[in-house]
Amino acid sequence: MTGDAANNGSANGDSAAEIADAAPTRVPATEVVPAEPASAEDASTESASAEDEPVTHKRAKRTKPAEATARPGTASEPEPAAPEAAAVEPVEPTPAAEPAPPRVNRGTRLADRYRLEHRLSQNGRSETWRAVDEKLRRAVGVHIVPAGGEHGRAVIAAARAAALMGDPRFVQVLDCAEQDGLIYVVKEWLPDADNLTKVFESAPLPPHEVYELSRAVAQAMSVAHRAGLSHLRLTPENVLRMHTGQYKIVGLAVEAALYGHDSTDAARDDTHAVGRLMYAALTRRWVEGTEYGLQAAPFTGGKLCAPGQIRAGVDDTLAALAMRALGHEVKHEPAFGTPGELSAAIGAIPEIHPPEQGEFVGGPEQDEYPVYTPTPTRTVYTSTGYTGGGSNGSVRPPVVPPPLGGRFGATVKGTVAVLVVLAIVLVTWQVASHVGDGEEKEGPLTRQGDGKSPSAAPSTVAPTPVSKPPIGGKEISIGGGSPIQPEAVKSTFDRNPSTYWRTNYMIDGPEITYNRKGYGIVYDLGEVRELRSAVITLGAGGPHTDIKLMAAPDAKSMPTSEGAFKVKVGENTTNGTELKVDAVGKPVRAQYVLLVMTAMPKVDSSIGDYQIYNAGYQNAWREVTFTTLD
Repeated sequence: MTGDAANNGSANGDSAAEIADAAPTRVPATEVVPAEPASAEDASTESASAEDEPVTHKRAKRTKPAEATARPGTASEPEPAAPEAAAVEPVEPTPAAEPAPPRVNRGTRLADRYRLEHRLSQNGRSETWRAVDEKLRRAVGVHIVPAGGEHGRAVIAAARAAALMGDPRFVQVLDCAEQDGLIYVVKEWLPDADNLTKVFESAPLPPHEVYELSRAVAQAMSVAHRAGLSHLRLTPENVLRMHTGQYKIVGLAVEAALYGHDSTDAARDDTHAVGRLMYAALTRRWVEGTEYGLQAAPFTGGKLCAPGQIRAGVDDTLAALAMRALGHEVKHEPAFGTPGELSAAIGAIPEIHPPEQGEFVGGPEQDEYPVYTPTPTRTVYTSTGYTGGGSNGSVRPPVVPPPLGGRFGATVKGTVAVLVVLAIVLVTWQVASHVGDGEEKEGPLTRQGDGKSPSAAPSTVAPTPVSKPPIGGKEISIGGGSPIQPEAVKSTFDRNPSTYWRTNYMIDGPEITYNRKGYGIVYDLGEVRELRSAVITLGAGGPHTDIKLMAAPDAKSMPTSEGAFKVKVGENTTNGTELKVDAVGKPVRAQYVLLVMTAMPKVDSSIGDYQIYNAGYQNAWREVTFTTLD
């Protein structure tokens, strides 16, 4: 071991004994000398002696070249050369050994709270487990890495930073700590979701699905980069599609720390990653080769083929955005350099809606877009039969009795025909007996005195209010805060209370004052109607939730800012999970209305299927309906 090796070991935080254990020892071939740990004193002595001469097990005698020792004018015999075994060779410093991989078993409990249940994956550095949070009685995901070294410190720093990201489009980090030489990161568990590797298995996604995926992921990464965080491993395995249609990103900052990824331009790399996901969704091809169950994307003349060159009927706008996200210029439009630029471009194009039932406009045949079937997570029972098990889970069709046949059937048919003829004859005779008898009969509504029948009075029945959900909606900025879950707005009027739109959480409350003045969603009633009330089913109760109803009577299309809603229809406060806002004052007729929530209750734990990601002031909207007059 040389003095340089000892110095490097000290710089890395390793003791001299550790370096001595790690470094190989040179010994003669005929002698086996067991390596003994060197003390710190020995290391310093050896380091000092290394400045004078190289070190081997037997210090080589110094020799001088013959030319240097010969006297002028005299012959001199050169000294014998040193044995080859004593030749000096530099000893390379040995890097510090990596921490041993984590060793945990099923049933291990972390922090006296998280019980490991099932190992999901394992590599040389980390393990991923499904565990049970025994305190809150819920499933969680756990990443485990060995403590010590730069790797462990990077994972802790990344997990703590990601835990502060309150955007619900990211799978939330719930806990992070060190125990018994292990670092564990706890994240929320989402059983009702599939990663994009599963989603891409059968076929490319239809245009409206590609639009939703691109918008959600680009917006989420734009928010993350504004907060100073990056992902750097945004692959199909780390993007989840919920069974409600929402998208969530796994492993913000933590995945890069787990695998030791770094970048000199994180914004560019994450933008390219979103572009690869868009390209795969459009073409079912992967830009970087055969991975994630996808075929490699083709290249022509060293250039990546555009999605339209691979499949017919690809949406041109989405294809152009995907290529620009991948770093290509398209029709003199520059490539995107940040997720924010890509998110802004997606938000500027018209929203792509799913086609109406039976509607098909251009593109490939409908069979190329099979219906995505989420992975089942629980047994489902319906009123028409059991659909959660059995050989194929199908519902038995109703039994239709066969038609009558034979002589008995012919007899029944003949009898029915005779009865019909007799009925016709009887009705005809009754009508003829009352025609032309010459007697004028006074009608039941004849007025006394004039013998004339009054004309029918006009109908005065008032229209009946109708309560139904809107036909569309869009989250907008309120008082400076940007939309936080725009893709989930449709869950508030899908007639399914188990789906919801959710806010992020705030430390202070209940009034919403930090970085925004509230949360708002614009709704389209379908046509101009007279507003009577709005009913919002909330995710959580408690003091207190404030919501006001605004209208834009003059709007001809859906407004995108709060300033267009100049008429206040009503306002209300509740401590429960349902809030009704009644119209007050003069009736207001409008097609576009705005609901603004300005205060929220404090939620400390999950309530039913409304899963929170951090205790704080927050809420969710499950269903919204409006009562109007047509």
